[in-house]
Amino acid sequence: MIYIYDILLNFCDSDFIYDFYEWDKNDDINNIKRIKLMHVTKNIYDILLKYDVVVDKEFLVKIFKTCEVYDRKKVKVLDYCTLFSDGERVMAIEFNKNGKSMYKSKLLIDEEEEIAVLANKLEISDIKINEKKLALESRFYTREEGMIRLFLQKEINDAYKNKKYYKLNYLYQEYFEKSIKSYKKMKDELILSINSYIDDKHRTLYNLLKLTKKNKQI
Repeated sequence: MIYIYDILLNFCDSDFIYDFYEWDKNDDINNIKRIKLMHVTKNIYDILLKYDVVVDKEFLVKIFKTCEVYDRKKVKVLDYCTLFSDGERVMAIEFNKNGKSMYKSKLLIDEEEEIAVLANKLEISDIKINEKKLALESRFYTREEGMIRLFLQKEINDAYKNKKYYKLNYLYQEYFEKSIKSYKKMKDELILSINSYIDDKHRTLYNLLKLTKKNKQI
């Protein structure tokens, strides 16, 4: 293992890990002063990426208090946090005291490329994983599309639950350009369309709802 200095990390929970181009200015970006780097096999990297894992306590000892983060004018030390690379990809994982992975972050592309080169010069580290549970499923949509999906799902379900049928009917007609009588079917078809993919019509609904919420009309 070696130390890597002065990189940026954007820690997310296990359900989401964003590529650098999806980082948002409102994210809690961490300026890392130093952090250890470990070279792992591609198989282990994939497991660490896609699963919630519990690593062996012996591994935790190796990384204990080796990650330092700039916190305003001070330096904060994280108990269990390190970088993993398979020689091509790089990510950081923070574990709790029991060895469970809690937060993950990818890197800026230029930093990832430089660190991956360094990782290839290291020996492969042996990491014992005691437990694993699928957390990160393949995402075929962007962060923006995920945000639109969650927002529309909430608005549609709330409209149906609270019997705001005028709103549900409005959304249905805007999207499908037709009318039906069943409010439940309106709700189900709208949700199905959102879960399938996000298109320009969904973006129009999203922008309309955001605007009307701002103006307190709905």
